[in-house]
Amino acid sequence: MPEDTASADDDSSEAEGEDEARTDILRADIDPDPETAEYDLLELIADVDGREIEELPPFYTQVGHFVERLFEHPPAQEAQMQIEFSYAGHRVRLNQQGQVTLLNVKNSISSG
Repeated sequence: MPEDTASADDDSSEAEGEDEARTDILRADIDPDPETAEYDLLELIADVDGREIEELPPFYTQVGHFVERLFEHPPAQEAQMQIEFSYAGHRVRLNQQGQVTLLNVKNSISSG
């Protein structure tokens, strides 16, 4: 199960008008296991959105097996490998240690 490690933008001292322009960022860790990483990532995104995994768009048609491949044969730690892609209204960044950053871009897509 993904572990939520931090949530950004919890500053309650923001002015009310700035709330709409605020960006939602979530940082979490998933197990860098090629057998479970894709499911863990989908579970994390579904949890953030408050919906079931089955309600998300097809993952493989948009992302392929890149998440699985990142962990299947990971490069040397010095490579600091990461992948980044858009999926289900989020900009997803995932590194070879299983650290995930989700940037909610739903609002910027619909208002842009």
